Amino acid sequence: MAEFAPYVVGAAKKEKQADGEAGGSAAALDQPGSELDMIRVIELLKPSSALAPLFSDVGAQTDTGYFSRQQARAVLEDYIKGRQLVDAKNPRMVKLDHRLCDGLLTKEEYSKLSTYPRDKLQARLQEKMALYTQVVLPGGPTPVKIGNPPCAEIVCEKKMGSKAITRVSGLEPYGIDPLALAKELRTACASSTTVDAIPGKKNAQVVIVQGHHIVTLTKLLEQHRLPARLISAVDKSGRAKAKKPQQTAAGN
Repeated sequence: MAEFAPYVVGAAKKEKQADGEAGGSAAALDQPGSELDMIRVIELLKPSSALAPLFSDVGAQTDTGYFSRQQARAVLEDYIKGRQLVDAKNPRMVKLDHRLCDGLLTKEEYSKLSTYPRDKLQARLQEKMALYTQVVLPGGPTPVKIGNPPCAEIVCEKKMGSKAITRVSGLEPYGIDPLALAKELRTACASSTTVDAIPGKKNAQVVIVQGHHIVTLTKLLEQHRLPARLISAVDKSGRAKAKKPQQTAAGN
């Protein structure tokens, strides 16, 4: 479990309260009945080797080396203000020095640009940083991993003629027990269910339920505190959608 110490220098002080979530405080997770009971994903950024000198110049550091998006923005603002790089004629533009050029520009841009829009420079900074994420379950945070976490995948497809099955995988990162979910599905859908190992994936299982049950399964995952944005649902069954009744002309 990672403990995140907030970066507090200059403009970043104003960001400290907004960064409470990415600051790693797990105490708030114990509040019952709040949105924090839902499974959450915290995004964290780590400077590349090209950006490390820029962060070092303003004394930006955390115990883990990770920064929230707000903290990363504050670091760049500190750097720009500390070196008086704001264009006097146009405050939206930033004068580029060697640190900004080395860390944020391409080789082609290096010799062509002397200023750059401030908002685009902020976006470029976050694009150049490595993305890490931490899944926070109701019981506490999981280890930090590089990249975005996978979605729980629901797929409905046709099997044996006109019959369909619905399967869901990717439950393990979110602490959802496939066997327990299969039991709930059996009752909710009044259909048979099975749990199979996924070939080539260690400690990964897929839950299969007979019939077309995307909606029921999605609602069930949300009851398990999994937000809709972390659920991917695809219907490959070819099931025909119900046609809307045609409106008849008045008086007919």
